[in-house]
Amino acid sequence: MQDSMIGVLGIRLCPTDDNTVKGTMPVNRNTSRPPGILNGGASLALAETLAGYGSYAILKSHTAAFGIQVSANHISLAHMGDRVVGIATPVHLGRSTHIWQVDITSEQTGKLVSSIRVVNFIANIPV
Repeated sequence: MQDSMIGVLGIRLCPTDDNTVKGTMPVNRNTSRPPGILNGGASLALAETLAGYGSYAILKSHTAAFGIQVSANHISLAHMGDRVVGIATPVHLGRSTHIWQVDITSEQTGKLVSSIRVVNFIANIPV
């Protein structure tokens, strides 16, 4: 996955013992914008990655999850050298859609950086 967007952004998944999905991402030259603060688009990529992994972890065979809506509120800044932590929690796990709440916090300050809602469409894949 090093050549994928996940690899380039440095996203790492972390084990959890419940139905949440946790991941981290560094604030570095690949994820920041001038003047060295986390790019909002990188936060969206982290959120959609975590929600996607969450949906795939509970899907039945011959189904797939596709992100169809992402809505974010960026609340505070994360600076170069920081690492952000995202935790995705399921809000709704229906037959045709999954809704995830993803909260991203700064590891250095503990402050909420972004609050993001991701909706995944669950589709049957022909065999």
